[in-house]
Amino acid sequence: MILDFYKKLIDDANDIIWVVDTEGRFIYLNNKISVWGYSKDELIGKPLISILNVRQAENIDIEVEKSGLKEIEIIDSHGNIRNTSLSTSPLKNDNGAIVGTIGVVRDMAEDKRVRERSADTERLAALGQLSIGIAHEIRNPLSSIKMNLQILNRLILFAGDTKDHFDLALKEVFHLEGILEDLLSYAKPLKLKLKLIDINSLLDNTLLMVRSDIKEKEIVINKYYDNELPTILLDEDKMKQAFLNIYFNSIQAMNKGGILCIKTYREKENPDTDDIEKRVVVEVSDTGCGIEKKNLKSIFNPFFTTKPYGTGLGLSIVKNIFDYLNAVIEVNSQLGKGTDFIIKFPVTNI
Repeated sequence: MILDFYKKLIDDANDIIWVVDTEGRFIYLNNKISVWGYSKDELIGKPLISILNVRQAENIDIEVEKSGLKEIEIIDSHGNIRNTSLSTSPLKNDNGAIVGTIGVVRDMAEDKRVRERSADTERLAALGQLSIGIAHEIRNPLSSIKMNLQILNRLILFAGDTKDHFDLALKEVFHLEGILEDLLSYAKPLKLKLKLIDINSLLDNTLLMVRSDIKEKEIVINKYYDNELPTILLDEDKMKQAFLNIYFNSIQAMNKGGILCIKTYREKENPDTDDIEKRVVVEVSDTGCGIEKKNLKSIFNPFFTTKPYGTGLGLSIVKNIFDYLNAVIEVNSQLGKGTDFIIKFPVTNI
């Protein structure tokens, strides 16, 4: 019973763990080896050097008597090179004799992504605090300017094109006010009110909020919903805000008569992972102008926009919301053909 428990701990560990004998042949591998496309059975009995990058195979030196940490390049079953760190320690039998080497392998690319995400989080937190302070300092005098302009608008008798200039000034004040609201919304930590949500109903309810824009542009709506989806633990208001932003982006990208397609389904099983619970996927695609390839990696960055009149915070807020909910958002786009937003939600069993 105890041995089975410890074996399961090692088998299901998040790092790849292997054991090689004194000749360097695999005698054990845990389940995580599947992320490299290998099965345990196909590697048992094979030498470790068979999965090493050829330029390292001759130079690798795993000393069974010593513990150590080194960087090695592994070739996965698809031929891709994986940069990894390998921690080794000797395996001894009951008599204390060394019978092999235990290796714990960690993908350095994943470690790098974690460090980068951590650095981004710290940087954005500092930016957020600075932004909130600046926004609050600007908002009060801006509100005063707006109020006085509105009073003057009712009292002054304008001559010639003076009214046009005045209206333009008032319009810009409203624009600045919108930027401040977006900035505060982006910078503030989210407070989520979670409850189980039917994602199909939420998408339909949010769609009602843009029906006038859809009607004005004569946009065709195609919906393909999986009615067997489980409910998801989400914040309803934040979800409406996120999908409203995505809908607006799609609508603004299309000319009259465009097609907006909304699809929901359960994620297909991925043979390269051990995940049992498949995610719920929402796709929102349009037949709009598309996004240039060079801009795709920047569309979620704060203040990035290609629109002549935008804050560049809409999609940043969207990603912020999905990140808080442990959802993943991906974007595919072809210039002149359209854009596809793909959001994957984890399913929580309650």
